[in-house]
Amino acid sequence: MSHSGRTSLLGRVLGSLLLVLCGSLVVGERSYRFHEMAAAEWLISHVLSLRTMVLEAPDAPVLYAGDEGGFGRGIALTTGCSSALFIAMLAALSGVLLLFSTRRPTRILLGFALAAALIGGTNLGRLMLIVAMQHRYGDQGFGWTHILFGSVLMMAAALVALLLFLYMVNRTSAHDAEDDAL
Repeated sequence: MSHSGRTSLLGRVLGSLLLVLCGSLVVGERSYRFHEMAAAEWLISHVLSLRTMVLEAPDAPVLYAGDEGGFGRGIALTTGCSSALFIAMLAALSGVLLLFSTRRPTRILLGFALAAALIGGTNLGRLMLIVAMQHRYGDQGFGWTHILFGSVLMMAAALVALLLFLYMVNRTSAHDAEDDAL
């Protein structure tokens, strides 16, 4: 770590890469949603043991899930239901910190990775829950889990992810104390 108050070369390179990742997630958000839905489809078929089918509609991927009796109503993964923009903002924050902070790059990267995994994993869990409740309770189950519970769950996950990120970036170790003493 540089004691002159300048960011390290590694921090500048990684910061630039994270800003590129942010831009890629924003520009490639539609593609990200299709990959996110493919992951949800895999989880739903393996964890919930439901038959699944994803259709690539023009605006959003649509996932259908059901049993031997057939498929119910599908769910579309729109921009507002994806984790792409949440993760893009974490990448932007991490990139800026890496470019302009003297904090350790490993701390910022670890904070980003943990927070992004929490957001992505929570959204996949939310999609599984929506499908399970829709399968079990129909439109009413979909409404409650998507509109109410799913929204609250993602807001809570975003808050916890941000707090986890801040904790990881700001925590002090014995090695940091030695650096500060120099």
